[in-house]
Amino acid sequence: MKYFSLNHHALSFALRILLGCVISWWTLDLLNDTRKVWALISVIVVSDPDFNAIRQNAVSRMVNTLVGCLIGLFFIYFFGVGFWPMMAAVAVSVIISTSFKNYPSSWKMAPVTVIILSIPVMSGPETLKSAMSVAINRTGEVLYGSLIALLLGLIYYKIEERYLRKIAAIDKTTTLPVKEEMHE
Repeated sequence: MKYFSLNHHALSFALRILLGCVISWWTLDLLNDTRKVWALISVIVVSDPDFNAIRQNAVSRMVNTLVGCLIGLFFIYFFGVGFWPMMAAVAVSVIISTSFKNYPSSWKMAPVTVIILSIPVMSGPETLKSAMSVAINRTGEVLYGSLIALLLGLIYYKIEERYLRKIAAIDKTTTLPVKEEMHE
């Protein structure tokens, strides 16, 4: 029984993630983004060997991050910083994320985003302004990393589709030589 198999699909997928992380890192570095962590995480989380899964992952990550950021900032602004406002924001994000029909999968990212925004404000001398900065930065990086993964997935999908069409065309035009029976 074979438990490990290194094949071209695994290498291609690893290359796509590596390329997405490199593109995200270098372009955000050019924009003087010092963190970059959420873009890299998003490239990895959104990437998948199946393009339909990439599309679903990208939409889900983007929507849930935006919902979590908006709810987190709303609660910080209107109810202040603290454990109970954070818990209320988590509860509201879960209710919103699980109540809509056809809401994107990975709904847990919305309450996770609320926590990510709230904890730095609660545990330090952070202000609403810095919380908004973190929220905007994180959201931008998530959207950017998700977009990079989506575009690379699309490019790889188109390349693979073209390759498979070429193979199919070759198969249709190739005829195997017919063996003639020998008559004696």
